[in-house]
Amino acid sequence: MVQWNSSPHPISDIWDWSETGRLELRPDFQRREVWSDAARIMLIDTIFGGVPMPKVFLASEIRSGKTHRMVIDGQQRLSAILAFMRNEFRLGRPYTGALEGKSFADLSPTDTTKFLSYKIDFNEAVNPTDKEIREVYARVNKYTVPLNKQELRRADFPGGFLNVSEELAGHPYLDTARIFSPAQRRRYADVEYVSEILAAMLGGIQDRKNALDDFYRDFTEWPKKSRQDTEREFESIVEILRQLFPESWPIGTTRFAQRADFFSIFVCILDLVREGGSVEGKDLTLLQEDLRTLDECIAPESRIRLLSEYAIKCVSQANSASSRRWRHELLKHVLSGTFHSKPP
Repeated sequence: MVQWNSSPHPISDIWDWSETGRLELRPDFQRREVWSDAARIMLIDTIFGGVPMPKVFLASEIRSGKTHRMVIDGQQRLSAILAFMRNEFRLGRPYTGALEGKSFADLSPTDTTKFLSYKIDFNEAVNPTDKEIREVYARVNKYTVPLNKQELRRADFPGGFLNVSEELAGHPYLDTARIFSPAQRRRYADVEYVSEILAAMLGGIQDRKNALDDFYRDFTEWPKKSRQDTEREFESIVEILRQLFPESWPIGTTRFAQRADFFSIFVCILDLVREGGSVEGKDLTLLQEDLRTLDECIAPESRIRLLSEYAIKCVSQANSASSRRWRHELLKHVLSGTFHSKPP
């Protein structure tokens, strides 16, 4: 049975192990590095804040009278620390503080000593076999639920954009519309989804895969007036949706409660309102009939080519910018007659 030693080591020890070739960061069973720049930066902030981090698991053996160590779990943390010490990145957003913009080489002697003295707790397996190492790695990771992208954003980008996204994700209308399941809310999929709507409000239709981190970073410090204007505009679009889908035909009973459809109709209405369109004081009967037709006829097997294509673009690459723009344009043709009081 493998023997374990538990002890803290300062970062200066980790640097020494690495520089003398006595630390193997990524053996063949480890995952590739996947941390974002923001994650690495906030780890360094954790260190300067003196906040403990989770234990690192190592395997050690004696070679030629010296201890050599292999990382079993904690590779990405140690890689980030060593990359900072090699001046591979600076402390930029989402970090804000006295050290902003500095690399390791820019630190004062006091801050350098503080960083190098920070201690990390290690669990160290002494002379384990290859089989024992892989078993430990499997045990450590098997029952761990990995953080999804939005959960990582909550850690990496605290601030204005996150706060507004979380506040609006709790909007009562989204519950009425049945946009999210309880499981989706538990893993912050609701917050990520509202973030996508906010990104569209601030910068136009985006590709979800590539854009959200930029908005979280750029709007970490969101001026109060601009934030309030966006919140009011969000509320105004919700109010129009309430009128288009009254209690006798709630949106939660239609296809527009699906996330791809809700995104498209929300952003379409936003676009029409910004162009000067309005539904105030207008008879919405004909538009509601058109929406009912869309609700009933949009399907992949629809004989109407445009409606078949719309349905497919709600499933295949539904969150790509191109699919979102296509759906947006189709809905805009349907809604514009009422909003602009002229035939589309």
